[in-house]
Amino acid sequence: MSLKSIKIHNGLSIRKLPQSKNFSVYIKFEGYPKRQFSLKTSDLDEAIAKAKAEYQFNKMMLDRDLPIQQPNQRLTVHKIIDQLVKEYETAQDKVKEKNRDGKHATHIRIFKKIKEFYDEKIRPSALDIGQVRSYFQEQPAFSNTQLVATRFCFTQIFDRAFEKKLISKDQIVDLKKIKVEKQKQTRRDHFTYPEFASYFVYGMNQVSKAHGKGIHTQKMAMFYSSFLFHSGVRAGFEALGITWSDLGYTSFGDLFCVIRDGKTKNYEKNNRNVIFDLFAEDCIHHAAQEKHSDLLKGMDKRKVITYLINKKPNEAIFSTKFSNKPSYDRIFKKWVDELKEAEVLPKAKELTLYSLRHSYITRSIENDVPLALIAENAGTSITMIEKHYSHVSVMTQKAREILLKDKLSLIGFNNDQHEQKYDKARSRKDLSVLLERLK
Repeated sequence: MSLKSIKIHNGLSIRKLPQSKNFSVYIKFEGYPKRQFSLKTSDLDEAIAKAKAEYQFNKMMLDRDLPIQQPNQRLTVHKIIDQLVKEYETAQDKVKEKNRDGKHATHIRIFKKIKEFYDEKIRPSALDIGQVRSYFQEQPAFSNTQLVATRFCFTQIFDRAFEKKLISKDQIVDLKKIKVEKQKQTRRDHFTYPEFASYFVYGMNQVSKAHGKGIHTQKMAMFYSSFLFHSGVRAGFEALGITWSDLGYTSFGDLFCVIRDGKTKNYEKNNRNVIFDLFAEDCIHHAAQEKHSDLLKGMDKRKVITYLINKKPNEAIFSTKFSNKPSYDRIFKKWVDELKEAEVLPKAKELTLYSLRHSYITRSIENDVPLALIAENAGTSITMIEKHYSHVSVMTQKAREILLKDKLSLIGFNNDQHEQKYDKARSRKDLSVLLERLK
C-alpha cells in the first residue's frame, strides 16, 4: 500500500508509493486529465514546495491557453505488453462467441509468453537485438504460423515504444536479421481405406473394454476421427470449433457447415463452406445420438440435425458430456502406436490426427476431383496441394490409363478397372457398417 495521500489544496496532492523512495505529485484541473509524476525527492518539505511550483506553472500555462505536456512515461516492456493485451482483449470481447477461441487469442498468448520471458524492470531501450534473439533461441522450433505471429507481437511492442518516444527509430530491432529454428517439414503420410478400417475396428474393441466416462469419450473419439477422415477438416480448433448452428442444408438437401475457427480466421475469405459426404454426415449424426439419445428418439437423420441446430446452436458437435473442449490426440496416438507395435499399421508412417486430412485430400486427388474443388472444400490453395501432393497425381486411375497404356492393353484394362472400383466401394461400405455397429 502507498502512504496516505497528503492534500495540499484542491487539485493538488502528494504521496509516496511503496516501490519508490520519492514522492509523487497529483495535479488535477477541471476539464483536463489528471497529471501524476515523480518529484524526485524523499524530503516532505521539498516535495510540497516542488508540488506547489508545478501546480502554479501548469495553471499559468492553462491561463495562457498553452498546452500542458505530460512528462515522459517510464514504461517497462511489461507495462507496454499489459497495455497491448488489454487492448486486444477489449477488441476480442466485442466479437467473441461462446465456446470459441477469440479472434486475437493467439497474439494474446504470445504477448503473455514474451512478458514471462523478460525481467519486469527491463525498459524498451534495453530490448536490443541480443535480448530479442535470446527469446527466439530459447523457444522450441517454430512453425511458419507461430513465427509470423511472434514477429508480429514483437513489432507491436517496438511500435508502441516508438510511439511513446521511449526509443528512437534506429533502436527498433530488424526481426528478419535474427535466425530462427523452424520446424522440419514432416512427411504428409495418410491412411488408406484398409488402414483406417483397421484403426476403426481396433478402436471399437477398445471401447468395448472401457468403463465409466471412458466409454463415452472413446466413442466420441471414434466419431471425431472418422469425421476428419471423411471431411478433410483440420483437426484441433477448426473441427472442435464447429457448433450445431454452423450446419445447414443446401438447396439440393446436402449437409454443409461454415468453418469459423482455426486457420480460416486468418484467410482473406473468412468463414468458408465445407460440403459433407454421406460418411461425414453419418459421423455427425452418430455424435448427436451419443450425446442426446433421449431427446432424439424416433427422429431421422435430418430431423436430428435440424433439431439440434435450433435447440443447441452453441454446443460444439464433438464436445463430450464431460468437456466442451476435449483433446482426442492422446487416445488416437495410443491406438495408432499399439497398432504399429502389432504390425497392423506400417511403422514407417508418421500418422497423426492431421494425417486424416491428408487422407481426404489424397483420396480426392486419386478420384480425379478437380484441384480447385479440393482446395475450396479443404480450405487450402491449389499451389499448396501441388506442392505437397504432386506424388499422388501419378497414382491416380487417370494417370494410370495414360502412363501404363501398353500394360493395361495386355492385361485387360476393363476387368482391372472394374476390380479397383469394386475394392473401393467395398471398403467404403465396410466403414459404414462399422460406424453403425459402434452406435
